[in-house]
Amino acid sequence: MLAGRQDVLKFIPQRDPIVVVHGLETISDNTAITVFHVEEGHLFVRNGKLLEAGIMENIAQSCALSSGYRFAANITDASEAASPPIGFIGGLKNFIITDLPSVGSIIRTTVSVMHEVMGMQVVEASVQCGKHVIASCEMKIFLSQQET
Repeated sequence: MLAGRQDVLKFIPQRDPIVVVHGLETISDNTAITVFHVEEGHLFVRNGKLLEAGIMENIAQSCALSSGYRFAANITDASEAASPPIGFIGGLKNFIITDLPSVGSIIRTTVSVMHEVMGMQVVEASVQCGKHVIASCEMKIFLSQQET
C-alpha cells in the first residue's frame, strides 16, 4: 500500500464525511488502483449498500488521489511545494453500475488516464468488488491549479 487511510488526506481535497478512498494500492505512469472499505454510517451508504453517487464520487476521488500522489512525488525540494491541482468532473460517459457493494465490502477502483491535454484528462475507470466488476465509465476531469 503506497498510501493508507490517513495518508490519502494529504493528496485529496475532500474531508470526512465525504471521503470515499481509503488507500492507494498501486500507481504507474497512467494507471492507479485505490481501495475503499464500505462502512455502515457513511454518508453514501443507505440500507447497507454504497449508493450510485458514492461509486461516482469514489471514481472521482481515485483520480484526485492519483493526481495528488503524482504531484507530490514530483516535488524535489520544499521550495517547490504548492497545492496539487483540483479536479472538477466535466463529463461522464457510459456510466454503468451492475451491483452496489454492501457494508463490509472492499472495492478496488482502477483509473487510467487515456488522454491529457490543456488541463483536461479523459479517464477510464472500473470498480471491482471481489472478483466482479460492478461499475465502469469514462470521466472527463478539468484540472485547476490553485494559487498558494
